[in-house]
Amino acid sequence: MASNSKPDSPPPGALAPAPRRADARVALLWVAAALLAAAVVGVAVHKAWPVLFPAIAERAPLSPSCDLRGGACTARFPGGGSVRLDLRPRGIPTAKPLDADVRLADLPTPERVELDFAGVNMDMGYNRVPLTPARGDPTHYTGSAMLPVCVRERMLWEARVLLHLPDGTLAAPFRFPTTRPGAGAAGAD
Repeated sequence: MASNSKPDSPPPGALAPAPRRADARVALLWVAAALLAAAVVGVAVHKAWPVLFPAIAERAPLSPSCDLRGGACTARFPGGGSVRLDLRPRGIPTAKPLDADVRLADLPTPERVELDFAGVNMDMGYNRVPLTPARGDPTHYTGSAMLPVCVRERMLWEARVLLHLPDGTLAAPFRFPTTRPGAGAAGAD
């Protein structure tokens, strides 16, 4: 049986296929959009990296005898100078406001001071607060912070006092555990 239609032509009433050039243009637009999105993400990561992960010029060693839950602790830099951190209320509860008090001794006046909280045994995201000079004293800084509640019963934290100086950033680390509200004191992770 012979057909009246040509093999390349659509049946009567059907739409003709779009030209192949239009398909190529759409594909090219998608590729260009993907490259543009990758470039935007790359620039954002490049710009945010120094804020999220500042280059540390000097880090004070951890003090094994420090217990921030019971009172202030001091970190001493090998090159001289110290940082004293006090967090209140005592016990360092989660999901409640904390008052931070930082005192510097024998250190240059920083351009800015921040308190950064990082989960040691679980990434808890970005949690950094700026501290302000107390009564215009360049050696005394205060601020307010809050620790999030962790799904773990017991969480180990590191509070880092970051002193941003023209020549680099000094970091004074302090470690302490917290217990999830309603959980018992036992059960370390």
